[in-house]
Amino acid sequence: MRNIQIIGRGKYIPQKEINNKLLSKQFGIDEEKILELSGIEKRFYTQDEKMEDMAYMASLKAVQDAKIEKENIDMIIVATTSTTKIMPGISFLVQKKLDIKKCMCLDVLGGCSGYINAFDIAEMAISLNKINTALIIGVERLSKIIDEKDYSTAILMGDGAGATIISNTDENKIYASSIRSQGQESDLLVYEYENKLSMQGKKIYKYAVKEVNELITETLKQAGLELDDIKSIILHQSNQRIMDAIGVRLGCKEKMYTNIKGIGNTFCASIPIALSEVELEKGDKIMLVGYGGGLNSGCIILEY
Repeated sequence: MRNIQIIGRGKYIPQKEINNKLLSKQFGIDEEKILELSGIEKRFYTQDEKMEDMAYMASLKAVQDAKIEKENIDMIIVATTSTTKIMPGISFLVQKKLDIKKCMCLDVLGGCSGYINAFDIAEMAISLNKINTALIIGVERLSKIIDEKDYSTAILMGDGAGATIISNTDENKIYASSIRSQGQESDLLVYEYENKLSMQGKKIYKYAVKEVNELITETLKQAGLELDDIKSIILHQSNQRIMDAIGVRLGCKEKMYTNIKGIGNTFCASIPIALSEVELEKGDKIMLVGYGGGLNSGCIILEY
Protein backbone atom coordinates (compact mmCIF):
# COMPACT_ATOMS: atom_id res chain seq x y z
CA MET A 1 0.00 0.00 0.00
CA ARG A 2 1.15 3.53 -0.78
CA ASN A 3 -0.27 6.99 -0.09
CA ILE A 4 -0.55 8.45 -3.60
CA GLN A 5 -3.52 9.28 -5.79
CA ILE A 6 -4.23 10.72 -9.24
CA ILE A 7 -5.97 14.07 -8.82
CA GLY A 8 -5.79 15.62 -12.30
CA ARG A 9 -5.66 14.58 -15.96
CA GLY A 10 -5.38 16.51 -19.21
CA LYS A 11 -4.36 16.27 -22.87
CA TYR A 12 -3.57 18.40 -25.90
CA ILE A 13 -3.96 17.24 -29.51
CA PRO A 14 -2.87 19.53 -32.39
CA GLN A 15 -5.38 20.56 -35.05
CA LYS A 16 -3.70 19.46 -38.30
CA GLU A 17 -5.26 16.12 -39.25
CA ILE A 18 -3.30 13.60 -41.32
CA ASN A 19 -5.72 10.91 -42.45
CA ASN A 20 -5.11 7.70 -44.36
CA LYS A 21 -6.34 9.26 -47.58
CA LEU A 22 -3.42 11.69 -47.53
CA LEU A 23 -0.90 8.96 -46.71
CA SER A 24 -2.42 6.69 -49.36
CA LYS A 25 -1.58 9.27 -52.01
CA GLN A 26 1.87 9.88 -50.52
CA PHE A 27 2.95 6.23 -50.43
CA GLY A 28 0.69 4.64 -53.06
CA ILE A 29 -0.85 2.32 -50.46
CA ASP A 30 -4.57 1.60 -50.15
CA GLU A 31 -6.28 3.38 -47.24
CA GLU A 32 -7.71 0.11 -45.91
CA LYS A 33 -4.25 -1.47 -45.98
CA ILE A 34 -2.90 1.33 -43.77
CA LEU A 35 -5.76 0.73 -41.32
CA GLU A 36 -5.13 -3.03 -41.41
CA LEU A 37 -1.41 -2.62 -40.72
CA SER A 38 -1.73 -0.05 -37.94
CA GLY A 39 -5.31 0.22 -36.65
CA ILE A 40 -5.04 3.97 -37.30
CA GLU A 41 -7.35 6.15 -39.39
CA LYS A 42 -5.87 9.54 -38.55
CA ARG A 43 -3.13 11.23 -36.59
CA PHE A 44 -2.40 14.90 -35.86
CA TYR A 45 0.64 17.10 -36.54
CA THR A 46 1.73 20.35 -34.99
CA GLN A 47 1.77 23.53 -37.04
CA ASP A 48 3.08 26.45 -34.99
CA GLU A 49 3.06 24.66 -31.63
CA LYS A 50 6.35 23.96 -29.91
CA MET A 51 6.70 20.91 -27.66
CA GLU A 52 6.60 23.07 -24.54
CA ASP A 53 3.37 24.67 -25.82
CA MET A 54 1.67 21.27 -26.09
CA ALA A 55 3.02 20.19 -22.70
CA TYR A 56 1.78 23.45 -21.15
CA MET A 57 -1.73 23.14 -22.63
CA ALA A 58 -2.11 19.57 -21.39
CA SER A 59 -0.80 20.65 -17.97
CA LEU A 60 -3.30 23.50 -17.70
CA LYS A 61 -6.15 21.05 -18.26
CA ALA A 62 -4.73 18.70 -15.62
CA VAL A 63 -4.43 21.58 -13.12
CA GLN A 64 -8.04 22.59 -13.81
CA ASP A 65 -9.16 18.99 -13.40
CA ALA A 66 -7.27 18.70 -10.09
CA LYS A 67 -8.80 21.95 -8.82
CA ILE A 68 -5.53 23.02 -7.22
CA GLU A 69 -3.38 26.12 -7.34
CA LYS A 70 -0.40 25.78 -9.68
CA GLU A 71 1.91 26.75 -6.81
CA ASN A 72 1.02 23.45 -5.11
CA ILE A 73 3.06 21.54 -7.70
CA ASP A 74 6.44 20.56 -6.22
CA MET A 75 7.83 18.57 -9.16
CA ILE A 76 7.46 18.56 -12.95
CA ILE A 77 8.71 15.55 -14.90
CA VAL A 78 8.51 15.44 -18.69
CA ALA A 79 8.92 12.21 -20.66
CA THR A 80 9.79 12.60 -24.34
CA THR A 81 11.86 11.08 -27.15
CA SER A 82 11.60 13.78 -29.82
CA THR A 83 12.88 16.77 -27.86
CA THR A 84 15.50 19.14 -29.21
CA LYS A 85 15.49 21.03 -25.89
CA ILE A 86 18.60 19.85 -24.09
CA MET A 87 19.08 22.83 -21.78
CA PRO A 88 16.74 24.04 -20.48
CA GLY A 89 14.60 20.93 -20.67
CA ILE A 90 10.90 21.04 -21.47
CA SER A 91 9.99 20.64 -17.79
CA PHE A 92 11.73 23.93 -17.00
CA LEU A 93 9.88 25.69 -19.83
CA VAL A 94 6.57 24.33 -18.52
CA GLN A 95 7.45 25.63 -15.05
CA LYS A 96 8.09 29.05 -16.61
CA LYS A 97 4.79 29.03 -18.54
CA LEU A 98 2.86 27.93 -15.44
CA ASP A 99 4.68 30.63 -13.43
CA ILE A 100 5.56 28.25 -10.59
CA LYS A 101 8.28 29.98 -8.59
CA LYS A 102 9.67 27.00 -6.75
CA CYS A 103 9.65 23.36 -7.85
CA MET A 104 11.90 20.54 -9.03
CA CYS A 105 12.12 19.95 -12.81
CA LEU A 106 13.34 16.89 -14.68
CA ASP A 107 13.20 15.54 -18.25
CA VAL A 108 13.30 11.77 -18.83
CA LEU A 109 14.56 10.04 -21.99
CA GLY A 110 13.16 6.55 -21.44
CA GLY A 111 11.93 5.68 -24.92
CA CYS A 112 8.25 5.07 -25.66
CA SER A 113 7.75 3.88 -22.07
CA GLY A 114 9.27 7.03 -20.59
CA TYR A 115 5.99 8.18 -19.03
CA ILE A 116 6.00 5.03 -16.86
CA ASN A 117 9.53 5.85 -15.66
CA ALA A 118 8.50 9.45 -14.95
CA PHE A 119 5.38 8.37 -13.05
CA ASP A 120 7.36 5.93 -10.91
CA ILE A 121 10.03 8.54 -10.10
CA ALA A 122 7.32 10.98 -9.00
CA GLU A 123 5.59 8.32 -6.91
CA MET A 124 8.85 7.49 -5.15
CA ALA A 125 9.46 11.16 -4.36
CA ILE A 126 5.98 11.42 -2.83
CA SER A 127 6.23 8.16 -0.87
CA LEU A 128 9.58 9.29 0.57
CA ASN A 129 7.95 12.58 1.69
CA LYS A 130 10.30 14.60 -0.52
CA ILE A 131 7.36 16.30 -2.25
CA ASN A 132 3.57 16.42 -2.00
CA THR A 133 2.37 16.92 -5.58
CA ALA A 134 3.88 16.10 -8.99
CA LEU A 135 2.96 16.99 -12.56
CA ILE A 136 3.92 14.22 -15.00
CA ILE A 137 3.85 14.97 -18.73
CA GLY A 138 4.37 12.90 -21.87
CA VAL A 139 4.88 15.00 -25.00
CA GLU A 140 5.99 14.25 -28.55
CA ARG A 141 6.36 16.00 -31.89
CA LEU A 142 7.11 12.91 -33.95
CA SER A 143 6.02 14.55 -37.20
CA LYS A 144 9.37 16.37 -37.23
CA ILE A 145 11.55 13.26 -36.90
CA ILE A 146 9.88 10.62 -39.08
CA ASP A 147 11.34 9.74 -42.45
CA GLU A 148 8.73 10.85 -44.98
CA LYS A 149 9.88 8.05 -47.30
CA ASP A 150 9.44 5.33 -44.67
CA TYR A 151 5.77 4.32 -44.63
CA SER A 152 6.32 1.83 -41.77
CA THR A 153 6.82 4.71 -39.32
CA ALA A 154 4.96 7.51 -41.13
CA ILE A 155 1.62 5.67 -40.99
CA LEU A 156 1.96 5.28 -37.20
CA MET A 157 3.28 8.47 -35.67
CA GLY A 158 1.46 11.57 -34.48
CA ASP A 159 1.97 14.52 -32.15
CA GLY A 160 0.39 15.37 -28.80
CA ALA A 161 0.75 15.73 -25.05
CA GLY A 162 -0.81 14.20 -21.97
CA ALA A 163 -0.48 15.32 -18.35
CA THR A 164 -1.22 13.70 -15.00
CA ILE A 165 -1.09 15.19 -11.50
CA ILE A 166 -0.49 12.88 -8.55
CA SER A 167 -0.47 13.82 -4.90
CA ASN A 168 -0.11 12.33 -1.45
CA THR A 169 -3.21 11.17 0.40
CA ASP A 170 -4.13 9.96 3.88
CA GLU A 171 -5.73 6.87 2.32
CA ASN A 172 -3.81 3.65 1.75
CA LYS A 173 -3.99 2.80 -1.93
CA ILE A 174 -2.54 -0.02 -4.00
CA TYR A 175 0.60 0.80 -5.97
CA ALA A 176 2.98 -1.62 -7.67
CA SER A 177 5.50 -1.08 -10.45
CA SER A 178 7.96 -3.05 -12.56
CA ILE A 179 10.36 -1.47 -15.04
CA ARG A 180 12.85 -3.28 -17.25
CA SER A 181 15.47 -1.89 -19.62
CA GLN A 182 17.37 -3.80 -22.29
CA GLY A 183 20.06 -1.53 -23.72
CA GLN A 184 21.59 -4.52 -25.51
CA GLU A 185 18.69 -4.30 -28.02
CA SER A 186 18.79 -0.51 -28.35
CA ASP A 187 19.26 -0.59 -32.14
CA LEU A 188 15.70 -1.83 -32.73
CA LEU A 189 14.21 1.66 -32.35
CA VAL A 190 16.52 4.63 -32.74
CA TYR A 191 16.34 8.42 -32.97
CA GLU A 192 19.43 10.60 -32.98
CA TYR A 193 19.18 14.38 -33.11
CA GLU A 194 19.21 15.79 -36.66
CA ASN A 195 18.59 12.29 -38.06
CA LYS A 196 15.33 10.43 -38.64
CA LEU A 197 13.53 7.83 -36.56
CA SER A 198 14.27 4.22 -37.56
CA MET A 199 12.47 1.10 -36.36
CA GLN A 200 12.76 -2.65 -36.89
CA GLY A 201 9.02 -3.27 -36.69
CA LYS A 202 8.90 -7.08 -36.70
CA LYS A 203 11.43 -7.38 -33.89
CA ILE A 204 9.67 -4.69 -31.85
CA TYR A 205 6.39 -6.63 -32.28
CA LYS A 206 7.94 -9.85 -30.93
CA TYR A 207 9.62 -8.01 -28.05
CA ALA A 208 6.47 -6.14 -27.06
CA VAL A 209 4.11 -9.13 -27.00
CA LYS A 210 6.48 -11.37 -25.00
CA GLU A 211 7.82 -8.67 -22.67
CA VAL A 212 4.48 -7.08 -21.79
CA ASN A 213 2.85 -10.38 -20.90
CA GLU A 214 5.70 -11.24 -18.54
CA LEU A 215 5.70 -7.74 -17.06
CA ILE A 216 1.95 -7.70 -16.39
CA THR A 217 2.11 -11.11 -14.70
CA GLU A 218 5.04 -9.95 -12.55
CA THR A 219 3.36 -6.71 -11.47
CA LEU A 220 0.05 -8.38 -10.66
CA LYS A 221 1.92 -10.79 -8.38
CA GLN A 222 3.70 -7.89 -6.69
CA ALA A 223 0.36 -6.13 -6.10
CA GLY A 224 -1.30 -9.33 -4.84
CA LEU A 225 -4.03 -9.02 -7.48
CA GLU A 226 -5.58 -11.02 -10.27
CA LEU A 227 -6.37 -9.70 -13.74
CA ASP A 228 -10.08 -9.81 -12.79
CA ASP A 229 -9.38 -7.15 -10.14
CA ILE A 230 -8.26 -4.62 -12.76
CA LYS A 231 -10.92 -2.22 -14.07
CA SER A 232 -9.00 -0.77 -17.01
CA ILE A 233 -5.71 -1.49 -18.80
CA ILE A 234 -4.04 1.37 -20.66
CA LEU A 235 -1.27 0.21 -22.96
CA HIS A 236 1.14 2.37 -24.91
CA GLN A 237 -0.87 2.99 -28.08
CA SER A 238 1.77 1.59 -30.43
CA ASN A 239 -0.03 -0.43 -33.06
CA GLN A 240 -3.45 -2.08 -32.86
CA ARG A 241 -2.06 -5.45 -33.92
CA ILE A 242 0.46 -5.44 -31.06
CA MET A 243 -2.22 -4.48 -28.53
CA ASP A 244 -4.61 -7.13 -29.86
CA ALA A 245 -1.92 -9.80 -29.59
CA ILE A 246 -1.21 -8.80 -25.97
CA GLY A 247 -4.92 -8.80 -25.13
CA VAL A 248 -5.54 -12.21 -26.70
CA ARG A 249 -2.55 -13.82 -25.01
CA LEU A 250 -3.58 -12.56 -21.57
CA GLY A 251 -7.33 -12.88 -22.16
CA CYS A 252 -7.89 -9.26 -21.19
CA LYS A 253 -8.81 -7.55 -24.46
CA GLU A 254 -12.16 -6.36 -23.08
CA LYS A 255 -10.36 -4.42 -20.30
CA MET A 256 -8.02 -2.57 -22.67
CA TYR A 257 -8.78 1.07 -23.45
CA THR A 258 -7.62 2.13 -26.91
CA ASN A 259 -7.72 5.41 -28.80
CA ILE A 260 -5.07 4.75 -31.44
CA LYS A 261 -7.59 4.72 -34.29
CA GLY A 262 -8.25 8.44 -33.98
CA ILE A 263 -4.93 9.72 -32.60
CA GLY A 264 -2.11 7.45 -33.75
CA ASN A 265 1.05 6.47 -31.91
CA THR A 266 2.33 9.39 -29.85
CA PHE A 267 5.12 7.53 -28.02
CA CYS A 268 5.55 9.01 -24.50
CA ALA A 269 2.28 10.96 -24.77
CA SER A 270 0.10 7.96 -25.61
CA ILE A 271 -0.49 6.61 -22.09
CA PRO A 272 -1.27 9.95 -20.38
CA ILE A 273 -3.53 10.98 -23.30
CA ALA A 274 -5.47 7.72 -23.00
CA LEU A 275 -5.51 8.02 -19.19
CA SER A 276 -7.10 11.46 -19.52
CA GLU A 277 -9.94 9.98 -21.58
CA VAL A 278 -10.89 6.78 -19.74
CA GLU A 279 -13.80 6.95 -17.28
CA LEU A 280 -12.72 6.10 -13.75
CA GLU A 281 -14.33 6.02 -10.32
CA LYS A 282 -12.71 6.18 -6.90
CA GLY A 283 -11.32 2.80 -5.93
CA ASP A 284 -10.92 1.52 -9.49
CA LYS A 285 -7.71 -0.43 -9.98
CA ILE A 286 -5.97 0.47 -13.23
CA MET A 287 -2.91 -0.75 -15.08
CA LEU A 288 -0.57 1.43 -17.15
CA VAL A 289 1.80 -0.41 -19.50
CA GLY A 290 4.58 1.02 -21.65
CA TYR A 291 7.05 -0.62 -24.01
CA GLY A 292 9.31 0.31 -26.89
CA GLY A 293 12.50 2.27 -27.61
CA GLY A 294 15.40 1.86 -25.26
CA LEU A 295 14.48 -0.93 -25.17
CA ASN A 296 12.42 -0.09 -22.14
CA SER A 297 9.19 -1.44 -20.68
CA GLY A 298 7.20 -0.70 -17.55
CA CYS A 299 3.96 -1.59 -15.80
CA ILE A 300 2.21 0.29 -13.01
CA ILE A 301 -0.85 -0.89 -11.09
CA LEU A 302 -2.56 1.71 -8.95
CA GLU A 303 -5.83 2.51 -7.27
CA TYR A 304 -7.71 5.56 -8.51
